This record gives sequence, structure tokens and C-alpha cells, in this order.
Amino acid sequence: MQVIKYEDLADFLASGKDFVVESGEQNGIGSSSLIIRKCGKTILIDRGIAFEGTGMDKLTTFPAGANLEDIQIDVMIFTHVHADHTGLIVPTVLAHPEARVFFSQKTLEELKVVLSDALSVQRKTSKTACSVGQPAPPPLFTEQDVATFLALAENGSFQIVNTDEENEWVTFDDWPSWEFGFTFSGHMVGAFISLVKCPDGDGLVFSGDVSGHNQETTQGVKTLSESFLEMAKFRECRRIILITEATNGNRDQEEGREKMDARLKAVLCETERKGGNALLPVFMVNRGPNIVAKLVRLGFKVFVAGGVRKTLAIEVGQKLLDKWLADGTVMLIKNGDDYEQQIRNAAHGQYGFRPIVTSSATLDQGAGVDFAIEMLPVQENVLISTGHRFDGSAMKEFFEIKNKPLGPGHTIVLNRMDRNFRSVKHAVNVRCSGHHFDYTAHSYRKELVTLATGLNPDVVFVKHCTEDGFKGLESALRSELGEKCPPISWARHLNLFEL
Repeated sequence: MQVIKYEDLADFLASGKDFVVESGEQNGIGSSSLIIRKCGKTILIDRGIAFEGTGMDKLTTFPAGANLEDIQIDVMIFTHVHADHTGLIVPTVLAHPEARVFFSQKTLEELKVVLSDALSVQRKTSKTACSVGQPAPPPLFTEQDVATFLALAENGSFQIVNTDEENEWVTFDDWPSWEFGFTFSGHMVGAFISLVKCPDGDGLVFSGDVSGHNQETTQGVKTLSESFLEMAKFRECRRIILITEATNGNRDQEEGREKMDARLKAVLCETERKGGNALLPVFMVNRGPNIVAKLVRLGFKVFVAGGVRKTLAIEVGQKLLDKWLADGTVMLIKNGDDYEQQIRNAAHGQYGFRPIVTSSATLDQGAGVDFAIEMLPVQENVLISTGHRFDGSAMKEFFEIKNKPLGPGHTIVLNRMDRNFRSVKHAVNVRCSGHHFDYTAHSYRKELVTLATGLNPDVVFVKHCTEDGFKGLESALRSELGEKCPPISWARHLNLFEL
């Protein structure tokens, strides 16, 4: 292994050696962008962005090399729609017409929503900067870029697989002895594990983000099916090289899903008994639709706002959503002159007891801030976190102060955009209760071990993790496999490993 500078990458590409290097993930998780050189081809797995800090002080972190314009890319594989994996999909794909591009049908459906939302955020950010006399930040991509990208996707220029329905292996006549396999990963709709069978006999496995346990909208994937591997005789590979995520590599599940669901239901029933309401800030992709479906299954009617309105049909299905809307199980906030009144009505129970599911999970932006301003000062209400609480976020701050006695300092400051896209600070007194539920969409340590050992790899690279995540998974694999444990390396930012 050697630590390189991105400027040196061209020399390594010209050397004729096979290697793997992560160009993103400067802080362990986020901006995933793995570059592989194998048998004369350059493969890119994801091209994401990450956000450091939160709220109005949030900074965007990019992988090294901009859109990689200075190198040729033969294959691009985008494992799922989350921004830390596809945040730069548009400019990178458009910069490389020479590349064969893979992603899933569901990822395309989600991209149509996510890219539209990103353009809206860029416009608002530009207006906000102008309102305070600052230059507007350069856009990641333009409306024309998005239109061009989507047109290419629709006209068959990309390899779009449907791994939510079936496993697929893809070959090309002009690339003899190369095979590309895709199978659902369990992380979210549209997410897949990708495999590459190379001409030299090696087999590469890229886990992407993976979940070994069930969620409301997806079934977990514990191991790769033998029938899928047999389709390409993958077990016969000279070496199997596994590149796996380890977001939860340092922890196992502490509370079973059934127990967690029962605790959530009890919290909501008690909140309803007291005459309060529940606010569940979520991310619009994956977590939002999952929580809506969970609340419905637990017997609650739900009010949905923010970006979750746009992803719900994609992830639960239009037919089911239409049923929920028709029978009143789900209400969607409607755009219009009475939008703010609808927020107040939902927050104060005018539509009956309906837990509110809305973006964003950090409480630093989005409709969630509007609801929080109304609901956090009411003692009978409850704020529910269903995922990771990011350092520096308003959500994290809420849970740090919620148990303190009421008095000076028992407030959080929320940033809300006014109609002129100016940030207005609101000091909010925290009187409601708060509960956290660990509904992670990533495999726990034991699940990661099961996936890895089922493949029986000859080499393992671990990425998308903190140092604790790497050490946790490494230790668990060594304990499970003993003397048969293969070499395990942490594929950190710009750490190049020859293959």
C-alpha cells in the first residue's frame, strides 16, 4: 500500500499494474468514489459527495479529481441513489462519453426526484448568498446537464438493470471474457451489489451499501445466492476480491426490530393519550418511505410533508399509496397559499392524531424545521429520531439538552428560510420529549461477517467506515475465520493497493 496524490494517478494508470484506490471518503464515510484498474480497464464505483458540518455552516466535501476529466474511464457503476454515492453522477457521466454506465431502474426513478430537488436547493442557495451580498457558489450541474443526462438514460445509452426484480449478468461482444453481475443489496430500493469477472480469472465484489436485515420496503440480504454466482461460474474465479462497506462494522444490533416497533408504538400511543402529536424528521430517500410504511403497519394515520411526498410512491408503490390516500390513512401536505396553515394544523392536531413524517433528519433545513418551531415548545408532543444523529446538527443538540431542567439555555436555534430565501434564526424552547430508534439501513457487524464469509474471499478491502468500523469488522472476521482469514485492508482516502 502507498498513499498517493491524485495528481500521480495518471502515472499509476500508465504503469500497467492493477490497483484499487478510494478517491473520496476523506473522513471515512461520505463521497464514496472507488477507482479500480484491472486488465487494462478503469472502473469507477460511485461518485458521491459528503457534507461536513450542518445547517447554514454546512460544507460540501468532494472526492479528489473533480469529474476525472484527465483520465479515461471504461466502466461506471452507481450502486444506489444516496448523495454520498451519486452526488456527482451527472457531471461525471457527461464528462465521460466513452464509459459504459450501470445503475438500476429504481435508482433512475429516484434520480429524477433527487436531481430536481438538488437544482431547487442550488437556486435557493444562490438567492440566499445574494441576499447577504455574497457570491453564489458554482453549481454542481445545470438544468441542461440534468436534462441531457436523463435523456441519455431514457434513450438506452446506459445499462439500466432491474435488480429489485431479478439478478442480472451482462456481457459485451467487444469485451470478451468480461462479465458484470448485479444483485439486490437490501439497503434500499434500487441498491445493488455488483460483481465483475475479469479476463485474468479474478472476481471482484463491490458490496455498495448493504443491509442484512429487513426494512418495511425491502428484504435484507444475508448472503449472495448460489444460483446467482453459478450463472457466471463465479466460484471458479482464481481469486475473489471483496470490497465491502462497514458503516456498522463496530457494532451489533442491540434491540430487535419487533421490540423496537413495540416501543415506538407505545411512545406514540402515550403521546396520543396526552393530547400531543409526534414529529419524525427523516431523510426523503429510503428512511422517509420506510417510516411512513412502518407507522401505517402499526395502525397509525400519517401526515407526510417535505421531500418524502416525492419518494413515497417510488418506494412503497403507487397502487398502495393511492389506497392509503383514498381511505385517509395518509395525508400529503399540498402546495398552495395555505401551505403554512396546513403545517400549523398538522402540528397542533387539527387533522387528528397523525404522526408527521417530513424531511430533513438533521432539523437543519427542510419542512422539518417549520414543524419543529411549532411543536418543540409543547410539552405533550414528542420528537422521534429514527437514524443517525449527526454531530453539530440541531437534532443532535435537541437530544443533548432534552433532559436538562427547564431554564436558561434550554433552547435550540433553528434556521428557517423566509419567502425571500433569507435565513432567519428561531430560538425554540424545548419542552417536548424525545426518543431515538435505531432503524439503520446498513448491515450490523454480524451481518457483514455473514456476507463476507459466505463469499469465502481471498482478499478483503473495507471502506465506507470510521477507524472503529474497520477495526470492529477486521476483528470479527479474524475471530470467525481464524487461520483461514484472508488479508484485510482499510481502503482509506488515496491509499493505493496493488491487486
